[in-house]
Amino acid sequence: MTEEEKAAESKAVKMIVFAVGDQEYCIPILSVREIRGFEKTTVLPFAPPYVCGAINLRGIILTLIDLAIYLNVPPQADNPRRVVVIVESTQGVMCGLLVDRVIDMADIQGSDIQSVSDDCSSLGGLVMIGDRMIGVLQLESVVNQLVEGAVAE
Repeated sequence: MTEEEKAAESKAVKMIVFAVGDQEYCIPILSVREIRGFEKTTVLPFAPPYVCGAINLRGIILTLIDLAIYLNVPPQADNPRRVVVIVESTQGVMCGLLVDRVIDMADIQGSDIQSVSDDCSSLGGLVMIGDRMIGVLQLESVVNQLVEGAVAE
C-alpha cells in the first residue's frame, strides 16, 4: 500500500446515514445535492423495476431509484417519512434515491470499513457506528447500473 493510499484510508469522510427497510446505509455527503419530500413521479415505460419514474427538479428531469427494490429489501410504502436524496455521481449524473428516512451524519474512517464479497457490487463494505452495522453504498455502482440500463433499452 502506498503512502497516498494509507493517508486516504485514515482520512475521515463525512457520510449521510439513511434507512432502507430495517437496514442502514450511508453515502458521502459531498455526493448529496439536496433532500426533499417524496412526490408523485412520472412513470417511465420499460424501465427496470427499481426505477420509480422521473421527477422535475427545477426544470431538470431526474430518474428516481427506489433503493428498497434495488437492494431487495422489503419497502415501507406506507411510511410518511420517505424522502428523496438527490445525488450526483463523479461523472456528473444526477438522480434521486428514494429512502425510508434520513437518520444522521457520521464521520467514517476509510480504515474502519470492512469489505464484503465482490458479489455485492453496490455495497462497498460495512462499518460499525456504536452498535449499529451500516452498509457503505457504492453510489457510482448504483448510478452506473442505472445509466447502463437506460442505454441498453
